[in-house]
Amino acid sequence: MQGKIGTVKDFAKLHKRIAILVTVGVVAAVGILIAIFMIWKGKSAKTEPSYREYTVADGNVTVGTTESGTVALDDETVSLPVDVKITSVLVKSGTTVKKGDPILQLDMDSVADGSADTREKLEEAKVSLQSAINDQQAKLETAKITYDSNKYLATSAPITEELAEAEIAHNISSAQTTLKNDQKSLNEYKELQKSWPADNEKLQKLKKWMDDAESCKTSYETQLSNYEDDNSSVISTYTSLKSTVDTDEQKYLAAKRGDTTIDGYDADEWDDILDEDRDAFDAYNDSIANTIITQQKALEDKVAQYTAEYNNYSSAYSDYKETFDEKYKSSSSEMSQTEIDDKVASLEATVENDRYNLEKAQKSAEISSVAARQTEETDLNTANNAAATYQLTVSQLKEAVTVAQNSYDKLQRQMDEINSALSNNGIVASPCDGVVASVSYTGGESVTANDTVMTISGNDSVSVSVSVSEDDITSVSVGQEASISLSAYDGQTLGAEVDSITAQPARSGSSSVTYTVVVKSTEKVSDIGTVYDGMSGEATVIQHEAKNVLYVSNRAVTFRDGVSSVLVKNADGSTSKKTVKTGFSDGTYVEITSGLEKGETVLAESTVSGK
Repeated sequence: MQGKIGTVKDFAKLHKRIAILVTVGVVAAVGILIAIFMIWKGKSAKTEPSYREYTVADGNVTVGTTESGTVALDDETVSLPVDVKITSVLVKSGTTVKKGDPILQLDMDSVADGSADTREKLEEAKVSLQSAINDQQAKLETAKITYDSNKYLATSAPITEELAEAEIAHNISSAQTTLKNDQKSLNEYKELQKSWPADNEKLQKLKKWMDDAESCKTSYETQLSNYEDDNSSVISTYTSLKSTVDTDEQKYLAAKRGDTTIDGYDADEWDDILDEDRDAFDAYNDSIANTIITQQKALEDKVAQYTAEYNNYSSAYSDYKETFDEKYKSSSSEMSQTEIDDKVASLEATVENDRYNLEKAQKSAEISSVAARQTEETDLNTANNAAATYQLTVSQLKEAVTVAQNSYDKLQRQMDEINSALSNNGIVASPCDGVVASVSYTGGESVTANDTVMTISGNDSVSVSVSVSEDDITSVSVGQEASISLSAYDGQTLGAEVDSITAQPARSGSSSVTYTVVVKSTEKVSDIGTVYDGMSGEATVIQHEAKNVLYVSNRAVTFRDGVSSVLVKNADGSTSKKTVKTGFSDGTYVEITSGLEKGETVLAESTVSGK
């Protein structure tokens, strides 16, 4: 193929004055090289590039509101359900404990003395609870029976009358509806009986026209395919030469518009190349391809003509067939003329039977009864009062059971704590993981029931209270995603969310208004280390975040002509330019979605004065 193209081009070049063009091109090239050298020399005397290195890392790129605050832990108090004596305190303030760790040693005799009274109260509460449940069940059954009985008496008489009257009215209405619907169907089928012959004839004509057009289309498509196969070499050469001319013209116009070079040639040079390739194309077309291409176009026009006719007839046939099927369908199949005639005869008999049934229903509508209004009103009043009484009884019985259950549950928890201490030789265990914040008693002291013995700051979660300005508070909401970082654990963050926002300003003045926002961690604090109340930290309320992504400094990314790129420092010290795709940016770092790998080194250029 390339040989054929070259031969044709050589044929065209015989008519060009090559020597003159070569001379002009050499002179122009020398002038351009001198100008480029002078510009480069001037620039190199002024500046020299230097670079700063950045490493491609992975992590999160976050935009949000960040404020400083102090840490608050969730405190849990330790108290005892009975009066006891403490033998020894097993922890001190600042001790880190796990749930279940021993924290107190109680005097066993004092625990045993306190348990007897609690056990007696627990048994009494159990009896009271069961009594309340039994009383609730019995009284609910009685109230429900009374309510249902009165309700039935109030409604039975009018319901019987209403049902009889409704049934008569329904029978008449049903007979009227049936007659109306069947008469409508009969009229519709009579219309179908009249229109079917003409509609079917039109459908068959459309199908014939469609089939004829398809046959012609297929014939010309075959002729075109065979013709193109027989003349493939000429057509291919013609197409290639024409493509070359089109490409040259685009490059010429691009060089002319931009007043620059394309593929090393300026606009004048591309103009010469274009003339050469046009001459080659015209020569080949005039001498060889014209007749073949003309015949090919004629066949293509025929294919297009009959394709359009086929599409038009096919569309018309499909649309009319859909309308025809919808009009003459019976269940899922198309009806014939005979089936329509049979349907008309059947509906005529059905309509006659419908008229008889309507007359029968109308003659039966002679009975009506009127119930005693006074009895009905009395029974309805009784039913209304019974409903209110029943609801009141339900509420009272439920409340009584709830009170008894709460009393029993409280005593059972106390008994469980006592039994736990007794079974563990008087040892009281920590109720949670955390750090002992304060101890109020020492060994040998007696403790009154429910007094706080010590406080443990739990480490399941941590809260940071921060002040947010009125400009930022409008973009903060309860439940919003956030993060917490602690000054004592640099580089580590905890997942969190906004727990609360004060409606009243925490600080207001002539220049600023702030609101208190509490951010609470959703991850265990113990995962990063021991945390104490009052530690310094920062809370970030996240507005947008790209998680677990590759990122690099914004300074290392160059954006030009719609394309982002970076300068990569290779292992051997050389550099190479890479095209990258970027995503979310926080203003300092930008997400890299493709083009780089973690650990690669990229360079950001800066300018320093030359000497």
